[in-house]
Amino acid sequence: MAVAMVWVVAGLFNLTLVSFFGLYTIADERAVDRSEATGEFDPSQLLPRSVALWLVAHASIALLIVLDVVGIALFVRARRRRRTAA
Repeated sequence: MAVAMVWVVAGLFNLTLVSFFGLYTIADERAVDRSEATGEFDPSQLLPRSVALWLVAHASIALLIVLDVVGIALFVRARRRRRTAA
């Protein structure tokens, strides 16, 4: 039961971070398009603190990948130990 809850929480965590990254990417692209729409570049149309948002979005995706790999590796290791113990 506890293992199932961990996988459910991990799935929700994945969904949340991927949604955040997707929404950030869409918002950033629209802001850049808006800033270039007049023919001149208007920096006031860009997202505020866009560098910090970019870093957070990409760091969260990198962390998500690392946590998924570690979780899968631990799961495989636990299954192997159960099989050899039985």
